[in-house]
This record gives sequence, structure tokens and C-alpha cells, in this order.
Amino acid sequence: MKRLLVCAAILFACAFGVAAQDWSVSVGSEASTQYLWRGFDIAQSPTIVPTITLNYEKDDFSFEAGYCSITELQRNHYLEMDVWASATYKGFTFMALEQGCGNNLGLGGYADNFELTLAYELPFEILPASISWNTFVLGDDYNLDGSRAFSSYAEISVPYSIDNFTFTATAGAVPYRSEIMYDNAGGLKFTNLSLKAEYSLPVQENFSLPVYAQFTHNPLYGANFFLLGCTLTFDMSL
Repeated sequence: MKRLLVCAAILFACAFGVAAQDWSVSVGSEASTQYLWRGFDIAQSPTIVPTITLNYEKDDFSFEAGYCSITELQRNHYLEMDVWASATYKGFTFMALEQGCGNNLGLGGYADNFELTLAYELPFEILPASISWNTFVLGDDYNLDGSRAFSSYAEISVPYSIDNFTFTATAGAVPYRSEIMYDNAGGLKFTNLSLKAEYSLPVQENFSLPVYAQFTHNPLYGANFFLLGCTLTFDMSL
């Protein structure tokens, strides 16, 4: 599946190669005190996430293809290796992602899973909230009785910016039964209530260095998490 996504990105790049000025590459890495995924603590020690993305943007349309590796530093091995491709048009985003889990860590050490996401950014300039629906359609995603779970996660995110500060409130829930992936025996269960404060440090024109603090409450487990992190990104036009 990774090869399929990479090939699709290459074909897309070739098709639009005549407009090279609309393309860019971003290379960066995020470091955080622990790794949370949709309100679940996959790693309780510091992690690093190197990422590379190929981006295309023109008018109301944008495209992105990317790869990242999520590595837990304390135990010196990776948790995930993800590949994705997404397209956005007039606020709507469709994304296909292959999530590869490694070393029997996180989520019980599943094999690769393939997820589809549909998201929409509400057209409010003052408060540009976004909503998304994410469903695993292929891979090792089953319930305890062996039935395919089609595990899903829905989320609404509301950012608010003041100068170089951005505050983001997030509410995410598992809408129905997903006994293994999300530990949900049935019904709507909230797993991710978060508040994130981010400050963008001025570096250079092509560099960005946001630092952030985040508090997350997982109502399903009754657990609270506080983490710190930063992201270094370098953007280069093609």
C-alpha cells in the first residue's frame, strides 16, 4: 500500500510538473515529551517524529504527500511509519493514510492499517473550526468476535490566534463499537478533550519553530496528560 501511495504522488507530480513554482518540499521534525494519539498514550517517554512532505498549491486546490516515522527515544525504536496523500479543495480535504505499527508497541502491535479521512474547514475567518471523520477500511482492524470493526474517530478542532500565539481546543470521539483499536465496547465515547497553546518563534523566512504545551483529558479512561513539544520545519520551493 505504501508503494501505491508513493506512485500516486509521483504521477500527480509529473502531471503538474509544468507549474514547478506551485510545488514545495517541507522537511522537519517534531519532538514531544510523550506520544498521544487521539487521546491515547501510545508512548509515555519522549518521542521524535521526522517528517517529509511534497506540497502543491494553486488557487483553491492543494495536494500533499508525506512520510513520517514516530520513534520513542527512551527505548530506541519506532512506533509507527506512516505514509499519506491528501487533496484539499474549497475547504474539503480527502486523505488516504497507511499506518504501519512496529515492534509490538502502541495499539497492541497491529499490522499495517489503511485509513480514509474526510475533513472540512468551516468558512469562518474569525474562528476557522474544522471537523473530520476517520475510518480504517483495511488492515488488522477487528472486534473481539472477529468481525471487521471499521474503527472510526470523529473530531472537531477550533483554533484561535493572537499575534504569534495559537490556542486550539479539540474534542474527539469514537462513535461506535471498536473493541480492540479504541477499547470501545459500543456507543459514542469521547477519548480526546484537549487544549493546546502554541507559540511560533521567529527564526527565518523558510524556517518555523513552534513550541507548544498541551493538556488532554481522555474521558473513556478517566486519564489526564500534559505534554510539551516543539516542531522545526524547513520549507523549500521547487
